[in-house]
Amino acid sequence: MPPPSNIREHILALFETLPLKQRRLARFFLDHEDVVAFASASEVAERADASAATVVRFCRALGFEGYTDLQAAIRAQFPQYRTAVQKLSDRMANGSRIENLATQIAQINSQNIEQTMSQVNHADLTAAAAAIIRAEQIRIFAGGLSAAAAVMAEHAFTVLGFSARVCLNGGAAQALEVSQLSKRDLVIVISIWRYLRDTVLVAQAARELGAACIVLTDSTIAPTAGLADYTFVASTDGVAHSRSLVGIFSLIDLLSAAIAIKRPQESLAALKRIDMLYRQNGTLWSE
Repeated sequence: MPPPSNIREHILALFETLPLKQRRLARFFLDHEDVVAFASASEVAERADASAATVVRFCRALGFEGYTDLQAAIRAQFPQYRTAVQKLSDRMANGSRIENLATQIAQINSQNIEQTMSQVNHADLTAAAAAIIRAEQIRIFAGGLSAAAAVMAEHAFTVLGFSARVCLNGGAAQALEVSQLSKRDLVIVISIWRYLRDTVLVAQAARELGAACIVLTDSTIAPTAGLADYTFVASTDGVAHSRSLVGIFSLIDLLSAAIAIKRPQESLAALKRIDMLYRQNGTLWSE
């Protein structure tokens, strides 16, 4: 049995050797230690879209007798996960009544942003900003829930003077975009659970081509993460039926700000040009 302090590293080390169903469960364990510490095996199975038998097999694959042994080991790390446990306790205390939703969403989204920013590697941020600046073209790929963040990224980089374009459709449309890429371009892939096959394929294509690739995702073991030159992980906890994108949006803001700081004069000139065109074309509402 691995020592309690190494459970996370142990899961990461074994991840590639696990069957597909257990990999999905591993992602849930890594992203929700606070839930696993207190939920039953059946509750974890339901939330992770797995069977109770898969939970037991996963625990044994890690070297534990069963779920309760793994849960006890995670609880032994309570000081390390105190903040996460407190978050879960707060949510349970608040319940899910309509009158509490605004407060719950505000709290969880604030926590998402804080956790996302705490995970940023500043050396990677600096290098990723430099890669964006060097790129001849920026192509942003996403789909499903991630599409909204891709549109925001396209706008953010375009107004700073870059040639950025978004591709939200896989299949033939994505193939055409990929066919136009060169190793002088930059690919940005935005992909959160559940991960779309097309976004994984475009990250693979960028690697094969030699184009720089930035991935914005929700887990260090997302299928796109290992294909990127620079991976940034966002917290995506949500109250409603879906994941929250505020962490991903914050990463886009962070990259944009880093670029503006590295080339302030060019960024200011680009913003002034766009403002002038807006006014010349009557784009902005005026009384």
